[in-house]
Amino acid sequence: MTDRRFRTPGARRPVRQIPGHLLRRLVRPASWRTAGGTVWRWASGRAAGDGRKPTAQFLLGRMLLLPAVSLTVLVLAASAYFHLHGRTAQLSERHSPALVELTHARVSLTLAQYEAGRRLGSSDGAPLPQTDLVGLGERYPSLLTEASQSLNNAAQTRALSRAQEQEIRVVSGLVVAYDDWINWANSHHDNDGLRRAGMEYASGLLGDGRGQVESTAVLDRIRTLEQELRNDAAGLSGWSPLSATTASIAVLASLFFLFLVVGTLDFVRGQLRVRSPLLTVYTVPVVLALVMVAFGIAGQHRAQHHVREMADRLGRIAVPYGASTGIKDEIKDEIGTDARIDDEGERLAADLGRAHPQEWTSIVSVGLSLGAAGALAGGFTLFHYGRRHLAIHWRTL
Repeated sequence: MTDRRFRTPGARRPVRQIPGHLLRRLVRPASWRTAGGTVWRWASGRAAGDGRKPTAQFLLGRMLLLPAVSLTVLVLAASAYFHLHGRTAQLSERHSPALVELTHARVSLTLAQYEAGRRLGSSDGAPLPQTDLVGLGERYPSLLTEASQSLNNAAQTRALSRAQEQEIRVVSGLVVAYDDWINWANSHHDNDGLRRAGMEYASGLLGDGRGQVESTAVLDRIRTLEQELRNDAAGLSGWSPLSATTASIAVLASLFFLFLVVGTLDFVRGQLRVRSPLLTVYTVPVVLALVMVAFGIAGQHRAQHHVREMADRLGRIAVPYGASTGIKDEIKDEIGTDARIDDEGERLAADLGRAHPQEWTSIVSVGLSLGAAGALAGGFTLFHYGRRHLAIHWRTL
């Protein structure tokens, strides 16, 4: 034996090797095949050797278990689908109208500012000669009214949180304050100093709409609200933790259901000498319902994708900065920008129509009803097959 005091520094204690047969058992457990065989024997009602379980006990258990499993699968699939459908409805019926209204408000306020600057003069510009007679004219108050109405409509869509609704009220108040300063500048249009001071303060109150961080200007606040709604829309799109978990469990339960059906058919054929076409037929509605749910979920995801795309396109709509002060150019910008917003709404409606989220909901509802009926009919069929065996079994109890 080597003395520990004279052991060389590089020497190491030998590593104990794991026996090969144990390593193979850990890496590739042979119990998988045994476990699969055990599950199949249970599903097909096989006993020790080549025998079968008692017919009455097996059919009594399966006439209760098979409908229970199929109904559980349908409930899980329906829960996953209708959860996604509710989020799609929230996106299409609340978030998209709110985003359209906020975009309208932002564009109208921008155009109103251009109109006020054109009539009263911005920076070193002079007011128009007709300002003495008609003041701000008709376009400016009309655009401001449209902006206020759009803000009110956005608050009524129920897409906003309480904090966002409060922000809408703050923005509406700031729009009123902006209008007061514009009217004050208009009332002092013959005094260059007062007019310019009023215009500068009003312009600072409205902002430029470039989405500056933590800006208190009206247009920047609206930009922030739009971005928050887009973020909310992105969060509502796709799989939520609830729907993803429910759908995953439904898939596993569906595989177990099919395994259970095949095992039951094997038992009925081997023990009762019955091929049981009825049990097979009653299983078909359950499978078709699951297929309908899968297609319906795909349709809901397509609809959510269309809403997200529209939200991104709305965020890119804006009146060009430094627009011409000519009335023809301003009217052209106004008409063109409003048309783009309306086109986005029509495009979303067409995309949702092609995705058929509502139609799929009706189809899925009918499919789930037929699947539930098929599940109950399958249990009754097993009761019909084993009623004599059950009668004998109950007499012997």
